[in-house]
Amino acid sequence: MKLGIVGLGKSGKTTVFNALTQRSGESPAVSGQVVPVFGVVPVPDPRLEWLTALYQPRKKTPAQVTYTDLQGIAGVAEKKKDYMALLLTHMRPVEAFLVVVRNFSDPVLGPPRPARDLRELEEEFILADLATVEKRLERIEAEQKKGRKTATVEVELLRRCATLLNDEKPLRTDPSLSAAPELRGYTFLSAKPVLVLVNNDDDDPAMPEDFQGSEEVMVIRGRLEMEMAQLNEADAAAFRQDYGIIESAMDRVIRRSFRLLGLGTFFTVGDDEVKAWTIPEGLHAVEAAGVVHSDMKKGFIRAEVVAYEDLKKAGDYAAARKQGWVRLEGRDYPVKDGDIIHFRFNV
Repeated sequence: MKLGIVGLGKSGKTTVFNALTQRSGESPAVSGQVVPVFGVVPVPDPRLEWLTALYQPRKKTPAQVTYTDLQGIAGVAEKKKDYMALLLTHMRPVEAFLVVVRNFSDPVLGPPRPARDLRELEEEFILADLATVEKRLERIEAEQKKGRKTATVEVELLRRCATLLNDEKPLRTDPSLSAAPELRGYTFLSAKPVLVLVNNDDDDPAMPEDFQGSEEVMVIRGRLEMEMAQLNEADAAAFRQDYGIIESAMDRVIRRSFRLLGLGTFFTVGDDEVKAWTIPEGLHAVEAAGVVHSDMKKGFIRAEVVAYEDLKKAGDYAAARKQGWVRLEGRDYPVKDGDIIHFRFNV
């Protein structure tokens, strides 16, 4: 899972990045160029820990989240057109945006207005995408005048995009457009799913009234979380207790991001390795096999499946099989979160 952290100037997005990746500070620009900084974080999963204790493998491999932050952009984040261009350049591979909005006072910017900041950033996404669409349609029209054939499906989809964007609506509000294979190469900003992180002061755990009831918004106390991320687990736990924080921002953001993107986890187990795999929920077994190895997909025969909860209830694989909880599934079986799978294949 690849997530891009974005926000207006002085929103605290790099502080949030550091909190989520257990880093500190900011990477300076290299030769005056913006630096895309990556942080790879293992996904905490108690199921993986239990399976590791059961199988005692030589290797344990958790699922991973990669966060991307643009750093070394002093003065650029305030120039929104330039910032959008940087996002298009450096954030193409990300699957979703974590949008950080300021909810603390700033001596220069004054009182926080998180809802307004979110609308402002959303408008910039829409304008950047509209410029991309219009430029492409103009090019297609010029090619048609020269007698060159163009893909009619692409043209129709782009015109639908233009209509939606001119109505000041992000492309993700129309899933048929945001997920259209013909438009994948455009990497539209407003088509990406968004989780809003309201960045509060250290002593403020409250959700602003403008955001109450929204499913894709969560409060984070970025500076406080960054400080805790630098501590060992015992000290961090005591710190969280003092501030009434039940779990770290990293854990909460990962869980919400999985839900936002409709992702789940299945496991492969053995003496050599216990590994967690991230896939879209409901992915067919033959496609899940291909995630592990292309040969497994090519020579897929059956998937031997047991649910994590059933395995844990039984105590081990042999007991689960005796209970009839281990089953054989075909290529079209929709893999469920927590499935433990052994793929039978022949190449």
